[in-house]
Amino acid sequence: MKAFWVEGLYLNKLGVKKARKTGTYQQSYVEPFAEVVWANNREEALQFAAEKLEGGEWLEDPKVTLKTEEQRMRSMGAPELPLFSGGKKKKRE
Repeated sequence: MKAFWVEGLYLNKLGVKKARKTGTYQQSYVEPFAEVVWANNREEALQFAAEKLEGGEWLEDPKVTLKTEEQRMRSMGAPELPLFSGGKKKKRE
């Protein structure tokens, strides 16, 4: 099994209910989804992620990758904040 990073926006359960009733939804019902899902392939990862929505529906197709956003940014060489870099600690003398 591989770890797939799934991220996207979804409409929560209450938003789906109201959208079916009125045809529109409020932005307050839109929630972000970003989790690691263990699966054998991309399709299985999407299926497991959809189960975690608990009655919600995707607004658009979610992005499924093998790298997290952090790993992607580090591989591009994006600058880091000094506080968050796991750099070397100075020794006390």
